[in-house]
Amino acid sequence: MLILTGCAQNNNYPQLELVKASELDDQFIEKQTGDKKQIGIAFGGGGIRGYMHLGVIKALEEAQIKADIVTGSSAGSIAATLYASGKPYVELESIISNFNETDIMDMVLSRKGIMNGQSLAQWINDSVPQQKLSDMPIPIGITATDMTSLESVLIRDGSPGEAVQTSSTIPGAFIPVEHEDHLLVDGGVLNVVPVEYAKAMGADLVIAVDIYCGNQKPAKNTSLSMQLSTFRLLACKLSEAEINRADIVIRPDYEPDENRNFNSKKDAINAGYKAMMAQMPKLEKLLKEL
Repeated sequence: MLILTGCAQNNNYPQLELVKASELDDQFIEKQTGDKKQIGIAFGGGGIRGYMHLGVIKALEEAQIKADIVTGSSAGSIAATLYASGKPYVELESIISNFNETDIMDMVLSRKGIMNGQSLAQWINDSVPQQKLSDMPIPIGITATDMTSLESVLIRDGSPGEAVQTSSTIPGAFIPVEHEDHLLVDGGVLNVVPVEYAKAMGADLVIAVDIYCGNQKPAKNTSLSMQLSTFRLLACKLSEAEINRADIVIRPDYEPDENRNFNSKKDAINAGYKAMMAQMPKLEKLLKEL
């Protein structure tokens, strides 16, 4: 353990461009002119469950349905960033197939957290060709939680890796991100599935991909299980109304065993694919009505 543990590094990212939820108004809407309606995908958080997002992307690509806007929280920020980069599914599948969780576990000795998070940022930057979120062919917004002002914020520009790291900074586990004297952590704290941000960015139809709130099992009588289940219950209840405001809600029927790793990435991807395909008739009907 001591050999694998390094010294904490400063996560100070002043180049990130943030918009407060309380300040969202017409100046941030990116809706294109003309008659074309905008399709948005809100990729939800859920840790290791994030592999299911890839199956949703696969189903949409097969149906030749492409989002005009994407948002993501926590693990969903990874899916949103990879999708917004414009890479086809076959390339995304290759990236994920070669990914190992240990690649991003940069453990540190710090009172602020047990992982730095910069390895995740580097992996994202190595996986996408764009250097800034604003360079991506699909408009993207990534959520974070400002623990200084105690509100949700949307990251609109800056390094893709730094944005994803910020949105995935699980409180207590990862060292918080600093931005202009503010401390930022996991976007899923206040927005498990960022539906409202997708709408604020101009989406006329929003597909919410909820990989976290639909399959919660009863807590076991252990300290860790009770803590994790309580946090999950609170986050999901807080986000319930927002998720339900989506036009389509995708909830894959798959859950990791005992909060450990999935036995198979392929099983997780397949679960996301099946869940999206089950909702495809409804989605195609809604698209015809736009």
